[in-house]
Amino acid sequence: MKRGREAQLDQAKENLARLTDEVELAIHTAYNKLERTQQMVKVSEEVVTLRSESNHVLQQELLQGAALKSQAAMATAQEYDAKALLLQSQLDYSEAHDEFIHAMGLTPE
Repeated sequence: MKRGREAQLDQAKENLARLTDEVELAIHTAYNKLERTQQMVKVSEEVVTLRSESNHVLQQELLQGAALKSQAAMATAQEYDAKALLLQSQLDYSEAHDEFIHAMGLTPE
């Protein structure tokens, strides 16, 4: 009987160690994803700023006759693409945040 309890205790200790390792790995993985997506949001914000400035300059040049209509249209399209990338980055960050909270055993807001 005593040997059976010791075997159960040993098995429980192994299960606890395995689960602890799995949780640590899940938290570490989720945290890394959170950091990556946060950096992507920052980069995307910078790209939006640059594309907006470029678009503004080309619109002014178009009004002055120094740029082609196609160039101005391309600048506008690039600004919208950058804004779409920013929105996707923000969504990815939000999902990564929820995954991190979940990995920690909490409930996402």
